[in-house]
Amino acid sequence: MQGKKKDKAISPLGKIEPEFKLDIGTVVFFLIGGVISWLNMLLILTFMEIWSFLSIIFISSIPGVIIGCKNRYWGYGFMFGFSMAGIPFMIFVDPFIGGYIFATALFIFIIMLLLFWKTWRSLSTIKRENE
Repeated sequence: MQGKKKDKAISPLGKIEPEFKLDIGTVVFFLIGGVISWLNMLLILTFMEIWSFLSIIFISSIPGVIIGCKNRYWGYGFMFGFSMAGIPFMIFVDPFIGGYIFATALFIFIIMLLLFWKTWRSLSTIKRENE
């Protein structure tokens, strides 16, 4: 009789990941992302130079990836909070800057979500056969 092998799907990290989980860390980084986004929008409003408009790429994506290396859900919370802070800024302060932050950060969030969540999960389902 052959030994039984457990047929478990194993991700490249060695464990199966849940679909999505919302914990206190995700909420905290959502709020931190919103505050940092608001400060970035005030920077853009104050200086109105091209470097300040380009700062969103560095201020949102680099910390999002660094936080995401520790916990992917926290990184998603940071990016989503960064994006959502553009809506009240768009309504109450400046519609163009708020809309720009909202659209750009949401676009970066969607790209990161597709790259690091969907692609990674689909790659983990590929099974390699020993030759």
